[in-house]
Amino acid sequence: MKKLLVWGYALQSMDKVEKMGLPRVSSGVLGISEVFNPKKTHPDFDFPWSWFVKGQDIPPMPEQVYVCLKKARGVTFDFLPYNDFFIMSARFLEFIKKYGFDYEFGMSKAIIVNTKGELLTNEIYYLVRIVAWEIEDEIVYPDLALDEDGFSLEAYTNSGKDILLSSNHNYSGAFMVSESLKGKLLEKFSLPFLYSLEEWKELNNLDFYWD
Repeated sequence: MKKLLVWGYALQSMDKVEKMGLPRVSSGVLGISEVFNPKKTHPDFDFPWSWFVKGQDIPPMPEQVYVCLKKARGVTFDFLPYNDFFIMSARFLEFIKKYGFDYEFGMSKAIIVNTKGELLTNEIYYLVRIVAWEIEDEIVYPDLALDEDGFSLEAYTNSGKDILLSSNHNYSGAFMVSESLKGKLLEKFSLPFLYSLEEWKELNNLDFYWD
């Protein structure tokens, strides 16, 4: 079995993430729209394709969307979670597909602009939808039942994949990656946020964070 790490942005790492120039989604700096409107760059994220319920048909995503970033001079991330979606670069998507990411829940090309509608990057980005209940159960958490908050201190997979998604809500918005892939991630991406599951639990401890 392959031991897994978590690749994502932990709650207690968000100050560091923001200092590195990544948008802090919870602060309202990011808005998504189907048609860019300079007078309403950050509309409610309320589209037929952005809300979906188990047991009902999920509407297809549009061909493209606009992602507007306030006070941004460029794009400093390869991936960014946003609700039940990821905003990710084409090169990032190509990389994770190479190592087993085979989920297809719908995606749109994402044109990333500032509040004036000016392009912030010429690199191709996508808005990728994630449907949690359709994620296959490919991850084993040996001690999950022992933690009342649903965290585990370790995770493993027998899957042939080296990059997976978890259906456990504590790991939504992140990727589960094979420990053997760590070297390639450090080589290809600048300062990837990689954590052991024990570190991830500690850095997402709400009681500690709000003390």
